[in-house]
Amino acid sequence: MRTPKDFDALSTIIFDELHIMVSASTLKRIWGYVQTDSMPRPSSLDPLAQYVGYADWDDFMQRHNDSLLAGQKRHLWRWLAGAVGVLLLALACWLLAGRSGVEEPQKTAIPSGKRVLHKGQDCFRTTAEYLVLFGISATDTAYFQPIAALPHLYAWGPEYGNPIWHNEGDKQQLMPTITEYYTPSDKTEDYIKLANEKLYYERLEADELRITFMRDIVDSLYVFLGVYRMDRELSTKEKFVWRRVADDCDLGLLPQLQQLRE
Repeated sequence: MRTPKDFDALSTIIFDELHIMVSASTLKRIWGYVQTDSMPRPSSLDPLAQYVGYADWDDFMQRHNDSLLAGQKRHLWRWLAGAVGVLLLALACWLLAGRSGVEEPQKTAIPSGKRVLHKGQDCFRTTAEYLVLFGISATDTAYFQPIAALPHLYAWGPEYGNPIWHNEGDKQQLMPTITEYYTPSDKTEDYIKLANEKLYYERLEADELRITFMRDIVDSLYVFLGVYRMDRELSTKEKFVWRRVADDCDLGLLPQLQQLRE
């Protein structure tokens, strides 16, 4: 990790492996390539720990805590960076040797149920890439899919500024609320009014929770924005306002999301 291109490459590798975006600038601070007085956030260290086979940063800490002196624990993240560097060196050696017929080493799988999605950090190229996390196969309605065995819990992938559904909100704040309304171009005003009124009452009764991945808010990727619930005070028969009620989503504890309605 000696040049800016090294950090750009690692950012890309982590995204390809885990579908989590860790910027090159964050990696430079972790490695000490760019000087900083602040400690890295756990959310920045989680992907590095996952990349070398741990569930997350806490799992990494628990496994190594007992073997370290108290004075060394503060800089354990430096050790993690070194471990990632060693893994990258092994990967580079494999790529060079691959032409000689060397078999690819097996990757260490992330323990099932340990993955946590974080607002603004987890990005996906397609709906299929995030739907598979919930055991769902992509279909023509992949942007809105129910989560099996969990009533009124959905994986939602709206497109920012969609011409039919609109999906408006504050992009700079990563959409604390999303305003949605239905205006198909081939329908009359009366039809549109009745359709939105029908949707309003259906969603009011269902009290849906939506695990949300929005496209085109930053680029063409689907960015995880959090878990949303319809705001009953701000929503009307013409427009529905979805408010973020959770920044993170633990894929191993999905049933607990039902508590967000209480």
